Amino acid sequence: MQKLDAGYFKEMWRTRQDCQLDHTSEVWDDRAQKWIDELGPDGMGKSEMTARIEDTARYLRARGLLGEGSSVIDIGCGPGLFVMEFAKTAKHAVGLDHSRRFIEYAQMRAKARGAQNVSFVEADFLALDVESAGYAGAFDLVFTSTTPAATGDGSLEKLMKMSRGYCQYVSFVNISDSLAQRVSLDVFNEEYKPRFDGTGFYALANLLWLDGYYPETSYYTDSRVETIAPDRHNASSCASLCGRMEPEDTEKVLRYFEKQGELERQSAYRYGSILWDVTVKDRRR
Repeated sequence: MQKLDAGYFKEMWRTRQDCQLDHTSEVWDDRAQKWIDELGPDGMGKSEMTARIEDTARYLRARGLLGEGSSVIDIGCGPGLFVMEFAKTAKHAVGLDHSRRFIEYAQMRAKARGAQNVSFVEADFLALDVESAGYAGAFDLVFTSTTPAATGDGSLEKLMKMSRGYCQYVSFVNISDSLAQRVSLDVFNEEYKPRFDGTGFYALANLLWLDGYYPETSYYTDSRVETIAPDRHNASSCASLCGRMEPEDTEKVLRYFEKQGELERQSAYRYGSILWDVTVKDRRR
């Protein structure tokens, strides 16, 4: 039987499309404000997220990873929604993000709810010195979901260095979107090609297996039928799904939306989760 080469999957992980975009703190502060406006002060404005967060927490609690003695960190925590859910049963939950707007919002929500066992840290994970921060082996669970914060070279090693138990990595594996399909054809004159095709998920699962770990995979699908307003935020989101990230692309989509009026959208966001125990490793190569 031919032996698989880990180098092949390392290159696939390094060059996948979702880590080739501009992810500066300024860019994410701008995106954060759009999220915050939608979430509202109580964080419940994006109700479609609540089900996935609760489903993730149920899965982790069933594995005994969010018990009263556990410590967890969410890398690229955004507005802190996962952190607040994890903190309901964990001893302590930390959120780390390099967007100041997200961190300020998360801290505001935690204070308003009187949460004493959460903390939020403004930091760039890719530039973070794990040892100096006191994070080496500090957490029972290191969690990250759909964030570019943990996609750079050396990010996997850093995630595992922070854990004394488990890591969980959640990513998009596919997004089907009827409106993005229309926009691709009508605005950009090209066939819709999903920006997220599961390449990173596939590469990571294989890398972990070849390195001797035992990755456990699970999936979650968020299906929606909705009517959206023809505004800039929705135009930017739709352009992004088409792989178009420049301001002029958003302007093109916005003009198209304004001509159409309210728009119907049918979508299915498919997430893949990889959970592995960093303390269990066998030789395979």
